[in-house]
Amino acid sequence: MAGTENDLPGAHNYSFKTERLFLRPLRFEDIAAIFALKSNPKVYYWARPQTHESEARDWIRAGLENARYCSFCIEELSDTQNDGTKSEQPQVIGMCGGTVLPEIGYMLRPSVWGRGYATEALRGFIKFYWETFPEGHPNIPVAEERTYLKARTGPADEAPQAAASIAVLKKCGFEYWKEEPEVDTLSPTQNEVMLPVWRKWGPGYSSEESTDN
Repeated sequence: MAGTENDLPGAHNYSFKTERLFLRPLRFEDIAAIFALKSNPKVYYWARPQTHESEARDWIRAGLENARYCSFCIEELSDTQNDGTKSEQPQVIGMCGGTVLPEIGYMLRPSVWGRGYATEALRGFIKFYWETFPEGHPNIPVAEERTYLKARTGPADEAPQAAASIAVLKKCGFEYWKEEPEVDTLSPTQNEVMLPVWRKWGPGYSSEESTDN
């Protein structure tokens, strides 16, 4: 493998803290933690869970090779020193951030569900994002797409995780926007399904400025 992960277009050195969480860059050394998330059907309920760590590595590489990627691993601050350095064994409890900006996503281990971490992490990311990129991420090619963040969820009536995710988005100021097609990897026929899309405008932007129909 030529070069290092820091040479990849989606790599970054940003990190930030919220009241209870430390969010730092995703690295190849996080393969085991990412596999634990993406192989768990409770977490990865909307698609086929991963079955081998090599899939987690490929997923990390695909993200880091994408110039519109800006994602973070989530650790509890109790596992992190005050200066942001690692304690003896900090545990990755989830992920949050831009997958293909302006689209964002998040996932957490079931063992920490119910603590408000998803809302806290997402609010922290939104604050970080607009403070760091007040005009939107520069690698988003369409100017209008630099004015908002969006997220997709599963239909609320099909899984309790989807309903919980929608509640998190609403708490963070996202509003229902439209539906977009997605390949249903859980279906033997790989049919397309329509997933709800939620959107939150950046500071100073609004739907009145949008050219959407």
